[in-house]
Amino acid sequence: MVSPQFEEAVSFALKAAEKKFDDVVVQASRSQSRQLKFTNNELSTGRLWMDQSVSLFVAKGKKVAVTTVKELSKAEIEKTVSKLDKFVARSKPNEEYNGIADSGFRKLDVMNLYDPRVEKLSGEELAGYVEEGINAALSRGATRTSGNVDVAVVRELLKSSGGARCSQKATSITFSIRAFAEKDASGHKLSCARVMQHFKPRDAGLRAGELARESVKPRPGEAGKFDVLFDPMAAAVLMQNVGDAASIFSVEAGFSFFEGKLNKKVGSDMLTVFDDGALPGGMASTNFDGEGIPAQKTTLVRFGILRNYLHSTGTAKRYNVLTTGNAGIIHPHPWNVVVDKGNYSVPELVREMKRGLYVTNLWYMRFQNYKTGEFSVIPRDAVFWVENGEIKGSVKDVRISDSMPNFLGSIEALSENREQIAGWEVETPVKCGHVLARGLRLTKSSEAPVGHHL
Repeated sequence: MVSPQFEEAVSFALKAAEKKFDDVVVQASRSQSRQLKFTNNELSTGRLWMDQSVSLFVAKGKKVAVTTVKELSKAEIEKTVSKLDKFVARSKPNEEYNGIADSGFRKLDVMNLYDPRVEKLSGEELAGYVEEGINAALSRGATRTSGNVDVAVVRELLKSSGGARCSQKATSITFSIRAFAEKDASGHKLSCARVMQHFKPRDAGLRAGELARESVKPRPGEAGKFDVLFDPMAAAVLMQNVGDAASIFSVEAGFSFFEGKLNKKVGSDMLTVFDDGALPGGMASTNFDGEGIPAQKTTLVRFGILRNYLHSTGTAKRYNVLTTGNAGIIHPHPWNVVVDKGNYSVPELVREMKRGLYVTNLWYMRFQNYKTGEFSVIPRDAVFWVENGEIKGSVKDVRISDSMPNFLGSIEALSENREQIAGWEVETPVKCGHVLARGLRLTKSSEAPVGHHL
């Protein structure tokens, strides 16, 4: 999929930039993506597209700049480097800049990043997986389904003036299905994987259909403080923010509810969370970060205590710590947020509830205050009312209006089984199970949330 000309363009960009700058990172990717959409139980549209780009990070002294090149001709690369040189000359120094990695490079081979079977999937095979998922949902009581299957093959190259020379090839496949039994009764599940072995569209269809059937005739929900049991689809929407808040970039920018919390209590004793860039088959797993440093597993929260922030080489120097292998082209960021498993089954978690909701999906999460972690989010699709350990029917028109510190601190139990979630509402992939939290604040969804502020 990658031509010699593509690799040549990366090497040319590095050499051209090294003539003018002290530090250079050239990060390139070339991808081929396919998508099939289905509506009302039938295939509707298909797309095939390719994309390629080269991102350039450069620094001269403490002046830094970043840009992206789409046209990879030598002329365009030289033109871009010349523009960067002029831009940097006019820029103000970033006194906090501490350089890029110039050592610590080693080959890493994360398991299950690439599967030739995914790359070679035919359109007919993809259509077959869609049909399998649709039929599974219909067999469990759904009457209508919609969704999509997406496949991507990506080749990445990274070279730097510090000596990094990295390359990798990765695949991914995601099946997302939303099933309906009636207008206000729906269920949404997905199966996302890097390799075919872990791709389970039928399982996603079965569960989506069950949720749709079980959530018919919902009644308006109540406002107040209640227990909430989050399905992995819903828990991931919240848990991804643990990774984002742990980035030292978010902390320094004043966007983190973990600011000033290192080695302090930030969650319940039940909670242990990692960022794992080397997670086998992780949807954002990688062999190297944005500097060429091997990805790794970093403890973020252990038994409720915040243990680490996520760093690049430059930010790590400022705090006299080691890089965590989380460098991006601009700032450190999480890879895969992994929530440690508990020892409960889902039925056992339901039985632990006195009064509250079992939420299977969330959308439109918005922060009113990033620093305090205040947020509002709307339960979507099947939402069930639980009383005295039993599901008593479905509800609608509720909103969760609380804070991340309170949510993390209120976690009482976790399921043993976990799922990997990545998609529209979960930009940072999350691996987690069901999460039971106590005393979260519910409001009516018709009530407007507090306006966004920092």
